[in-house]
Amino acid sequence: MKKLLPILFTLLSTISFAQNSWINIQLLTDDYPTETSWNITPPNGSPIIIQNDSGMLPNTLYDTTIAIQGTIVASLLDSYGDGLAASQWGGTDGWFLIKNDCQDTIMFAAGNFGSSLIDTLQIAPCAPPISGCINPIATNYDSTATIDDGSCIFVSGCMDTLATNFNPLAIFSDTSCIYPPCGGLDTLWGEWYCNVANVTLHYHWLTGPNPSCDVIAYTRVVNPNDMWGYGNILPFPSNWPQTGVISSNKQPNTTYYFQAMLADSSYTDTIIITTGECNVGCTDPTALNYNPWAQIDDGSCQLPPANCVTGESNIVVTVIPDTYPGETSWEITDTNGTVLATSPPYQITGVPVITETCVPNGTAIVFNLMDGFGDGMAGTEYGGVDGTALVQTLCGDTILAILPGNANFGDDTITSPYIVQPCTPNAILGCTTPGFTEYNPQANQDDGSCSTPVVLGCTDITSPDYDSLANTMSIIPQCQYTLVITDAAQDGWFGSWLGILQDTTILGPFQMGPNDGASETFTINLSAMSPVEIMFFAPGNSSTTANQCGFYLIGPEGDTTLSGGTNSWTDPMLQFPYKYNGVPYCGNYCTEGVIGCMDSTALNYNPLANMPDNCTPIILGCTNSLAFNYDPLANVDDSSCVSIIIGCMDTTAFNFNPTANTNDQSSCIPVILGCMDDTMFNYNAAANTDDSSCIPIVFGCTDPAAFNYDSLANTNNGSCIPIQLGCTDSTAFNFSPSANTDDGSCTPVVIGCTDPTALNYDSLANTNNGCIYPILGCTDPTMFNYNQNANTDDGSCIPYIYGCTDSTAFNYDSLANTNVGCVYPVLGCTDQTAFNYDPLANTDDSTCVPFIYGCTDNTMFNYNSSANTDNGSCEPFVYGCTDSTQYNYDVTANTDNGTCIPFIYGCTDSTTFNYNQSANTDDGSCVPILSGCTDSTALNYNPLANTDDGSCITVLLGCTDSTALNYNPLANTDDGSCVLPIYGCTDSTAFNYNPNANTDDGSCVAVILGCTDPTMFNYNLTANTDDGSCIPFIYGCTDVTAFNYDSLANTDNGSCIPVIFGCIDSTQFNYDPTANTDNGSCIPFIYGCTDNTALNFNPLANTLDNSCCYIGGCTDSTAVNYNSNACYDDGSCIVAVIGCTDVGAYNYNPIANVSDSSACLYDAGCYGGAGIPYWLNDGCYAWVIDVDDYCCTDDWDASCQSMYDYCQQGWPTVIEDISALGIVVYPNPTKDIISIETRLEIEVELYDMIGNKVISEHNSRRLDLSNLSNGMYNLSIIYNGNRYSKKIIKQ
Repeated sequence: MKKLLPILFTLLSTISFAQNSWINIQLLTDDYPTETSWNITPPNGSPIIIQNDSGMLPNTLYDTTIAIQGTIVASLLDSYGDGLAASQWGGTDGWFLIKNDCQDTIMFAAGNFGSSLIDTLQIAPCAPPISGCINPIATNYDSTATIDDGSCIFVSGCMDTLATNFNPLAIFSDTSCIYPPCGGLDTLWGEWYCNVANVTLHYHWLTGPNPSCDVIAYTRVVNPNDMWGYGNILPFPSNWPQTGVISSNKQPNTTYYFQAMLADSSYTDTIIITTGECNVGCTDPTALNYNPWAQIDDGSCQLPPANCVTGESNIVVTVIPDTYPGETSWEITDTNGTVLATSPPYQITGVPVITETCVPNGTAIVFNLMDGFGDGMAGTEYGGVDGTALVQTLCGDTILAILPGNANFGDDTITSPYIVQPCTPNAILGCTTPGFTEYNPQANQDDGSCSTPVVLGCTDITSPDYDSLANTMSIIPQCQYTLVITDAAQDGWFGSWLGILQDTTILGPFQMGPNDGASETFTINLSAMSPVEIMFFAPGNSSTTANQCGFYLIGPEGDTTLSGGTNSWTDPMLQFPYKYNGVPYCGNYCTEGVIGCMDSTALNYNPLANMPDNCTPIILGCTNSLAFNYDPLANVDDSSCVSIIIGCMDTTAFNFNPTANTNDQSSCIPVILGCMDDTMFNYNAAANTDDSSCIPIVFGCTDPAAFNYDSLANTNNGSCIPIQLGCTDSTAFNFSPSANTDDGSCTPVVIGCTDPTALNYDSLANTNNGCIYPILGCTDPTMFNYNQNANTDDGSCIPYIYGCTDSTAFNYDSLANTNVGCVYPVLGCTDQTAFNYDPLANTDDSTCVPFIYGCTDNTMFNYNSSANTDNGSCEPFVYGCTDSTQYNYDVTANTDNGTCIPFIYGCTDSTTFNYNQSANTDDGSCVPILSGCTDSTALNYNPLANTDDGSCITVLLGCTDSTALNYNPLANTDDGSCVLPIYGCTDSTAFNYNPNANTDDGSCVAVILGCTDPTMFNYNLTANTDDGSCIPFIYGCTDVTAFNYDSLANTDNGSCIPVIFGCIDSTQFNYDPTANTDNGSCIPFIYGCTDNTALNFNPLANTLDNSCCYIGGCTDSTAVNYNSNACYDDGSCIVAVIGCTDVGAYNYNPIANVSDSSACLYDAGCYGGAGIPYWLNDGCYAWVIDVDDYCCTDDWDASCQSMYDYCQQGWPTVIEDISALGIVVYPNPTKDIISIETRLEIEVELYDMIGNKVISEHNSRRLDLSNLSNGMYNLSIIYNGNRYSKKIIKQ
């Protein structure tokens, strides 16, 4: 958990890193956070930041960043007095850190510092950190940010994987989850696994509390079209758990489809499972034959060397089976016949099987090697290969060795008793610490030789990336490799397959089907930092065709790192547990060097070059030897060549040629002055030199009496117009369009009504604009006879008089003019008790009749002629049309009498165009008769007319414009052919030439070229024709002395900035943030001790790095008087002289001051050799007899001496034992020579890591690698047809 202090944001917003440096302060609290506080204070000043927060939590990281520079005092306080050491009370310690990116750790405290820790710190200039979101799971994560500003945005959503809207990107749950029906039962998943060697399927689902979600049936098929088909519906047994279905004994490499039906008759999703192979093998990762692809352990694990208990020793049995591996077996017994160990079953030819067992020390053992056929391991006698058996102790004692060529031991071979003795594995001295160039991965005992730390970088001196400080090539850690698997028969691998293992990464299986052809290619990612192992499996009958299989592992540069099965007969694939192994190589970071001239201004510049070579400067000039100005020193033609031009070079001559560079005096012509423009008024045909005397022809009217007389014209063009007097003001009332000379007679237009009879008559108006005439009537809108159209009241207004205006009415008012509330006389019986009482009657007519009850309808069956009051007993017959859809429907009829007439809609108006005499109901469709011409081709065709009146006029096409040149007075229809006079300038050379004009109006204006765009810098107000010369305004600083002078600007915008010289590199000690021009004065930060009283005072340092030392002494840890407290070496060290201080030893050293008892030499007990006696702890002698005990037990021969001489030269003595065949390779790593010690006849090949063979020798014992590049190589030793490989490091 990491927290940012609130003060951080306050400081950042206030200071905003105005300082030139900063520090990051981190506090990890212990279990008692309220005891801890800290503050930052300037010397002799008040704290500028304090953390004393009672709300701090235990074991929580608090992070603060502030801007600050110079000297500060950091105080870390603890109120209890135990610092941050909570562990002494059973808790967790805390720590305190001050750092920045430039000085790294400036102050650090942890554990118990007591009550306070105060330190004075020097904060050097350092570029500020970058604020942003530094949480990589945030949506706005900023990879460049170095400090979190709290701006991180995180995705919220549904985080329940069972929900249908599960959001895998969400990190906060927002309770938005949506679940499928039945509580998630629609979500199924499945798996397959191996049960011994059979495939088992397991389908899972989630149950819910709803009983309707229980599974009642399911289907499982191979063909999805058969789901729920006959015979494929399986009931769900009641005794099965409602959480899944298990199906055993299924087929490998088969796709199964599964679906379940629920109790509510709904179905689950369909789940698809494709099974794989069930592989058996060793599943113990610590075993030598561990099979990463095996799911079932078959008990075949071969464990590494046993860690025998005290009193026991290892016996190692290595068997490489012959062509008939099943015939071979062995057992170890003691001399009493008790079996101590037996062999595992052997199955694969040529693959080493190592078995180790522990035997009590002092036991006499007998090894019995047996063959069931009786021919030993001599497979070559039957066309196969021989086997090998080697029984040894860890110390190298050989108990039994059966080698190829001598492998027929019959039924068995029994060794003599061998007494097991305790043995300590040989010590291999060397550097055991990775990270040093001297590191020896084979060493098991450090000899203090680690001295040169690994410095990664490009070590290729031919590369531009070459780093002279690097001693180890920096390689690319990971890359894509290509795996090619092959099938010689092109019919599939029949179950065989290939797997790849690198560290914990398992790839595969890879295999080929019957239709995959001769090869298949796969792209895989491999690491260059660890070995890769390739294993081949041929289970069951597939082993009979396994020799058809092969593979190539090809690196990114096309090199083959590993291969197998390259030939079906001479190089068949070796089956697991054999492992093809190698280290992938992904290349290095060195850029291939390209030597060339890197100066882009040079003649021989090579844009591909990345390493400098000699440059040839460009010499510009004319390279054409035939040119007038040919330059023999030029190597780049600058297009300046000038051809030889012969001509008149006399500047006073008419035909002087300024471009001529070779004079031809005879061609010179004298100058004749005059006007040479034949378009001019005074053109001189004899002149050859214009003297600017030309007078242009000025056309115009030269008649002074004409209206348009032109005093500048010198040529009459017939355009004279006589003077016509009149009013020329087009706005005047009496404007005369034919007048060209105003005679002062103009009368202004006075607009108004000019009709004296009108209401608005204006006696001064001469132009009528609409008169208003009197309309007599009542103009009072409140009057009864108000006339809204009247504008002149005639006194006829009558007021409203309300009353009944109907003379027939009961209350008629003869004075009223507006009818209101007439009451009419209603005669009738006004007796309320009478039969015929009329409540509406206001006048009794003596007609009252008493009530007589009965049926009063004489059309009724029970009609009572005496009754006057119907009592509801009538049974009427009402005849008429009862169809409501008919024209004469009778709403009162109840008996249809067949008289119905249907509605006939149409126009019932006989005066209209479409009158329908059959219609009885008008439908509003009447169209009035419109007379006119109905001929659409006629001139006066009326599209609205429906009745032709004989008025049609035939169309006559033509120009109907009387002002047009082709006016046709007979035409009545204009056909668009009129050609109108177009006045304008008809001079094609004039500025305002009008190509459409057919009549020149004298308006031509001469062309004036220039920039006509007023927004441009060189706008020409007088120009009327743009000549493309416009230059835009370019704003900028035009002061050449300014810092930001812009040579392209033509308009100064006041932006000039004066040049300020100084150091502009923010990484330098004297960086000047106000400077804009670097003057080369930058001084880099030189960190060191600036205190001249310190022992390590650095007069060149300008920045204190807290390294000052005040304690002198011997700082060499190897010296006798080494002082661990000294930080400054004062030259007092006494060199340790290590040697044998035992006066009884052969090589006692009287000047040694440090005893090394292991250096003392004593008699070894061997004989022969380069000198007698030989010494047991002579390092080289001991090494030789350890490598080859022949050199001690037999005569000392040239091979022994060679190894001894090698060691005496101080070379590494690391050895490599190859395949337990007695082949010894040393040293590894090596600087030049690799020695191979063996008594066998061998072939030796050395490959680089991209597969190139760099050395191939027969029966060689020494390989010279001195001319090879440093790096890793693959050494292959071929013996008796078998290839053994080891990695060799050339340093």
